[in-house]
Parts: sequence; structure tokens; C-alpha cells
Amino acid sequence: MILTGLEVEQVRRFGDPVRLAGLGPGLNLLAAPNESGKSTLLAALRAVFLLPHGSKSRPIAELLPYGGRGAPRITVDFLCDGTAWRLEKRFFGRPFAELVGDGVTLRGDEAESRLHALIGVEAGKRGAEALGLLNALWVGQGQSLVQPDFSDPARSTLRACLEADLGAMTGGEAAQKILARVQADLSVLLDGRGNPKGRYRAAIEGEQAAAAELARLDSRRQVLEDDLEAMEALRRRLAHEDDADRREAERAALAEARRHRDRLRDHDNRRREALALRDHAAGRLSAARQDAARRAEWQREGAAQAARLDELTAALDAARAAHAQARAAHAARFAALQDADALRQAARRLLDRAAGRVERTRLAQERRAAAAARDRLDQAAQSVTRAAARLAACTIDERSMAAIRAADHALQAVRAASQARATVLDVGFEPGGQGRILLDGRVLADGRTELTDSAVLRVAGIGTLRIEPASHGRETLRADLAAAEAALRERLHEAGCADLAAAETAMAERRQAELAFQTARSVLGGLLAEGGREPATALAEATRRVAELDARIARHAAQAGEDSDAGAAADDGDPAAALETARQAMQAAEDRHAAAQQALFAPDETLRRAEADTARLDAEARAARDAAGRLARDLAAARAVEPDDALAQRLATEQDALRQAEHAVLRIEETRPEGTEALADAAIQRLDRIIQDGQSRLTALKQDMAAREARIRAAEGDGLDERMAAQERLRDSHAAERAACAREVAVLHCLRDAVGTAERAATERYLAPLSRAIQPALAALFPRAVASLDPDFAVSGLTRRIDEPFAALSDGTREQIAVLVRLGLAELLQARGRPAMLVLDDALTYADTGRLHRMFDILTDAATRMQVLVLTCRTELFTPLGARPLAIEPVMGESVTGEPAARAPE
Repeated sequence: MILTGLEVEQVRRFGDPVRLAGLGPGLNLLAAPNESGKSTLLAALRAVFLLPHGSKSRPIAELLPYGGRGAPRITVDFLCDGTAWRLEKRFFGRPFAELVGDGVTLRGDEAESRLHALIGVEAGKRGAEALGLLNALWVGQGQSLVQPDFSDPARSTLRACLEADLGAMTGGEAAQKILARVQADLSVLLDGRGNPKGRYRAAIEGEQAAAAELARLDSRRQVLEDDLEAMEALRRRLAHEDDADRREAERAALAEARRHRDRLRDHDNRRREALALRDHAAGRLSAARQDAARRAEWQREGAAQAARLDELTAALDAARAAHAQARAAHAARFAALQDADALRQAARRLLDRAAGRVERTRLAQERRAAAAARDRLDQAAQSVTRAAARLAACTIDERSMAAIRAADHALQAVRAASQARATVLDVGFEPGGQGRILLDGRVLADGRTELTDSAVLRVAGIGTLRIEPASHGRETLRADLAAAEAALRERLHEAGCADLAAAETAMAERRQAELAFQTARSVLGGLLAEGGREPATALAEATRRVAELDARIARHAAQAGEDSDAGAAADDGDPAAALETARQAMQAAEDRHAAAQQALFAPDETLRRAEADTARLDAEARAARDAAGRLARDLAAARAVEPDDALAQRLATEQDALRQAEHAVLRIEETRPEGTEALADAAIQRLDRIIQDGQSRLTALKQDMAAREARIRAAEGDGLDERMAAQERLRDSHAAERAACAREVAVLHCLRDAVGTAERAATERYLAPLSRAIQPALAALFPRAVASLDPDFAVSGLTRRIDEPFAALSDGTREQIAVLVRLGLAELLQARGRPAMLVLDDALTYADTGRLHRMFDILTDAATRMQVLVLTCRTELFTPLGARPLAIEPVMGESVTGEPAARAPE
């Protein structure tokens, strides 16, 4: 059976006629989104084949169009045994049915009867679905999770296909009679659930009652024996609890436990104090070690600077010696010249005088350096203040600038949109033609002009032209342009700027102000990092240093016998400069001597190198001397606070104190009492509770003894042994009756199982063709798996490594097996020459990717023997199926979605 066409009208969501285009043999796929009508088409297919046209049952009522008005009409074209048929049905209103094919046209009930014969189904009762195996092969949404539920006609069809009758399956009439007799005999002894009844149940209940009574009596005897043993134990416990020596020992133990707890608490307090002392001593020792290490570092650095100073002094002496040798050689060469000698003597005197000013000059240089440092610090602080004031005066920042740029970009975008719609006037004048054309009263220039509004073009001697640009959207663009300009003006006004260039300039000034502020702060931070103080403190310290140096310079001038002011006036020049002046005078004398001697000498390179080396070494020596002096001052200040001997003594004292503290902690640890305070508290509570509960236990023991004595006296007069012997005889009688009934039931079960075994063997032979039809596809999906079928033609389990009941399998596996069962049934029908077609609506929803692709292979293979129609909403997942694509199209050439329908494949 092959479906070649399906057309519906007035069916649920399809008010207008639509058709399922592209149907053909083999594998067909309708992939469409949810609520596109796939399930509606399947319901229409079931209705046209399986429901009578006059039916008003619920499935037909559910086909009514949305709104409740209309008469569903369904038309199908199909091939059956190579003959083309066309079936049309209309439900409700004026229902009718028409079947055309094989040269005949049948209507009404004749059409229904012929249709049932063609597809192998039987008419249902009172308008219900026709019954047959085809119902199970058309799987709606949600039905793929369960195996098919066959109707009696469907079972009959299967039996006919399996070529056997019911008698062959069960083993014949004789087997049925035997099973009936066995069941009748079992029903006397067992109920429908297999539980004993009648005399079998009475024997079991009698045996159980006798055993229960015997157990109760035995329990009473055991209780009596337990009471006798307990009485002896109670007497011993009573003697123990009433012992005065034991109670006195308990009170003594409680007192000792409390003393032990007090010793533990005292030890813990002493240990905490010792640990605190040890930590304090360790901290003091660490501080002393740090002081000693710092002082040793100062000494090492001072020694290194002293050694460096000695090296520089020696080198400076050597350089000065070389310089003196050069000068002596220079003087020797010009000794003959009186004038040159006079000049040399004068230069020497100047040099000697400059040497006397060295000390004052050094102090003056130090004073100038201190004053310069003070001035730099003051200038840096003032620069920070000025930069901060300049930064605060800026009215624009990054956020307001970003807003201005965004507004400008929006304005440019609107202008660009306006220019894009503008009329372009591209003018090129010939010589002498410029000035003859006016645009809106202004002379039109060469080049490109964009017109966004109406314009008047006047040509001298010719007339006027009115140019109207495109008006569509012009007003909107003007409004957008005005809004963008207003937004830009507002942002500029907020920033206090006239235009974008002013804003950019203001932003650049703000960045310069921020850079100046950061630079000033960096300079000030660098100066403060050298001094390590706050700006005000550092400035005050620098001022004090300048004043101190002024005082020292005044003292040196007084010692030299000069007035400080006069000395300052005379010493305006640098000593090195004065020395250089003297050297220049000597060089001039040498030049004059050379001229007199008419001798031309080259410059004295030895002298110049000696002077450069002297100046360099002198500067390095001063730096080394300053560093050594600073380290010496730091070391002297530290020693003034604490001499080296005192520091060494303090270090030794702190080490001894730490050792003593550690020894004290060890001694305390060695004398720790055993146990913990928590255990001591627990022991105190336990002993106190024992003493407090002693009298209560004594009273309870006496009461328990009295109760047990009463039970013992009552049990001894009750005759337990005689009653137990009678119950044992009764129990044995019921047990014999129960054993006889059990043997009879076992015999009947054995007979029933033997007949059942023969029946199952016949059933397995009977179901073998169906199993063979299912097994190839099952093995493709589940390698090395074997399915078990029950007499109702359903898979009862799956055997892989173990036997797995069908109900215990996962949802995905059960769904795949249910689809394979239907596929096997269709294969069986197809092999027997009966109509078969498989329809799956949203099946395989729980399959993983691997199994889904194997199912695609199985369906593709089956489609070579029958028609398979797959309906799904998962287009991407089912694209690898490679099936014939189907589409829902309107009959008049427009699809239900309003788009042109895809052409059905040939």
C-alpha cells in the first residue's frame, strides 16, 4: 500500500483546502515546526481510512475546524496491489463517501465495505474506528513510547499471517481439559492469588496458632528463668549499693577529682604566663638583633667609604703631583723670560690665595646647595598648588567631552543623511562664464553644490530655474537636524564651551593641567622621598640648615681676619674659577714668552689632563667624604643613644632572658598533671551523679526485687510444662495436615508446569516468524541482543548480557523497541502480501545521536520494501534521514504560511 496524495479541507486549522505534496514510494519526511498541522494530517488519514463517513464519534468531532462550523472533507490517493484508488469522505453536514478505482465507482456503505476489504480491517461498532493491524502501524504523538495494543481483528490478522491456529498453540483439547482439571483442583486449595484456602489454610492457621501459643508459653517460661537469674543479680547489686565503705570511697574520689581539676587550672595559668614572658623576650631579642645588624651595616659601609676616600686621596695626590710636574716643566721652559716668570709668580700667588679660600668656598657651596634644595622644595610645593588650582578651574572632563562628541557624531550622522538625500548641482564654467549664474541671490561658484531645500537658479539673460529636492522625509530630517544641533549646543553650554573646537581645546588644556599636576606631584614626591618628611617639615629643616651654614661661614671669615661682608664681596668667584684664572694668566705669560722667543709650541696636553683628573678626583673625594660623614653621624647618633658595649650587653641579656623563659616553659610542661580539665570536669560530674543517684538506685532495686518475686510465685502455680506439652501435640497434628495439602498442591503445580512447558514450546514455534521479522532491525540497533515475545505479540524483555524486562528499560530504549515491533509487524504483513504502511508522528524523541542515525538506516532499509511516512518538528536532527521531502501546500498554489509553496519532487 502506497499513499500518493492527501488533501484536506475544513479540518481543524485548515479551513481552506491544502494538500500534502511530494508523496511517493519509499521513505517520506514531513519536517515542519510545531502547530503547522502534522498531527492534524495524521488524524485526517486515520479518519478517512478507519472511520465511517456517517460517524459522529469524538475523533470526528475533534476534526471540526476551529470555530466549530464546517464539514471536514478528506481526499486520499493510494495504490493497493498495484491498483490506483481515490477515496473521498466528508463528515457532518451532508456526509458522503466515494471510492474510485479498478474501473468502478462506489459510494456510501459499499465504498466503506470495499475499503475495509482492501486494507484488511473490520468495521467498528457504532461509528468507532475500524479494527485491524493497520491501526497499530500508524503511530501518533506519544504512542511511540508503548507497544501496540491489538484488537481481536488485529490478532486474527497476525495469526493468519503466522499460518497457525489457536489449537496448535495450546496443544489441543486434551491439554485444555487437563489444565482445566488441574486448575479446578488447585482452586479448592488455593485462591486466585495463589494463597492457601479451605482445609489447607485451616491447617496452616492451626499450626501457626499452636506454634504461637507454644512460643508464648515458652516465652513465659523463659521470663520465669530470667526473673530467677535477675533476682540473684539484684541481691548482689543491693548488697553493693548498700555498702557504707563504698559510698565513703566515692566521696573521697569526688574530692580528689576536684583537687586534680584545681591543679590542672593552676598549671594552665602558669603555662600561659610563661608563654607570654617567652614571647615578650623573643620580641626584645629580635629588636636588639636588628639594632646590632643595622649598626654593623653602617660600620661596613663607613669602612668601604673610608677605603674609597683613601683611594681617591691617593689618586688626587698623584694627579696634583702630575699637575705640578707639568707646571714645573712649563715654568722651566719659560724661565728665561722675565716677564713670563713674573706672570707665573703672580699666578702662583693667586693660586696660594685661592687655596686659602678653599674651606670658605666649600662651605659657601654647601650653603648654596642647601639653599637650592630649599628653593626647589618651595617651588615644587607652589607648583603643586598652582597645578591643582588650574585643574580645578577646568570646566570640562572626559564624561562631558564624550557626551559632546556623541552629540556631534549624531549631528554629523543627521547631516550625512540630509546630504545623502540632497540634490547635487555640479557646475563647470567656461572662460568668462563665472558670475553670470546666481543661486538664491549669491554668485554660483565652480564645483559641487548640495541642495537640501528649495532653491532658485537665475541665469543672466536667460531666466530662472526653481530646483525642488526630494520632499520625502525632508521635514523629519530638518527636525532631526534641529534636535541634534540643540543637543550639541546644550552639551557645549554645560561644558562652558562655544563650539566643538573650543571643547577640544578646553579638554586639551584639562589634560595639560592634569599632566602638570601629576608632574608637580611627582617632583614634590621625589624631593620628599629624599628627605622622608612632610613638605612643611622638610622646608623648615632646609631653612634651618641654610642658617647653620651662614653662621659657620661667618666664623671662618672672622678667624681669617676678614670682615664677613668684605670677604663675601672678595670671594664672589669660585675657587676653581680663580685657580683657572691663574692658570690662564700663566698660559698668557707662556704665550708671550713663546712669542718673544719666536717659538711655536703646541698646547700642553699633559697639563690639561692633569687638571681634568684633579677636578674629577676632587669631586669624587668630596662625595665619598660626605657619604662617610653621613654614615659616621648616623653611627655616632646611635652610639650616643646606646654605646656598642651597652648594645652588646643588651643583646646578651635578652638572649639569657629568652633562654630562661624557654626553660621555664619546659619546666612547667614537665610538671603538667595527667589528663585535661574537660576530663576532670567529666569525672567530677560522673562521681557527683553516682553519689546523688545512689539512694534512687537502692530504692529502685528493692522495688524491682518485689515485682520479680511476685511474678515468680504466679508462674510457679500456673502449670507451664503441662500446657506446653498439649500445644506441641496440637501443632504436630496441624503440621501433618498442612504437609499433605502442600504435597497435593506441588503435584498439581508439577502437572500444570509440564503442560505449560509444552504450551510455551508450541508458542515459541508459533511466534518464530514474527520474531524473525523483528530480529534483523533489533540486532542493527542493539548488537547481540535477542528479544523475547509473549503470546500477545509484544516484546516482554531484552537479552543482552543479562535478561532485562521491558518495563525496566529506559524510555528511549522502550520507544525504539516499540517502533521496531511495529516495523516487524509491517514487514510480516508485507511478506504475506497484505497492505502495510508505517507512519511515525514525532517518534524517536528520546534517541541519542548514535541510535538515531542507526534508526535512520533501519527505516531506509525498510523503505525499500514498503512506504514509510515520518512526521517531525526537529528538522535539523532528521535532515540526515535522506528521505523524500514533503510540504503542506494550499490547493490554489499558496501555502498555509502565506508563502509560495515548494514544488513537489517528481
